[in-house]
Amino acid sequence: WNAICLADMGDTGAAFVALPQIPPRNVNWFKKGKWVHLAKIAFEKYFIRKMKKGTSEPLYEKYMLKTLGIERLK
Repeated sequence: WNAICLADMGDTGAAFVALPQIPPRNVNWFKKGKWVHLAKIAFEKYFIRKMKKGTSEPLYEKYMLKTLGIERLK
């Protein structure tokens, strides 16, 4: 399993990626700042729109995550 997280903490936040989720990891990335708060708001709006339309995995989302080395489990 892979983990991508945007944690909102008031006006700031923390973002991390862990590939795979359970150690030993190939990728372990962590950043914090106000941009995470704004990214989470943008993601929530995107996610709600995606669910209203009934699209589980748009093509552009699949390829964007694939370029980052993140693939969906079968």
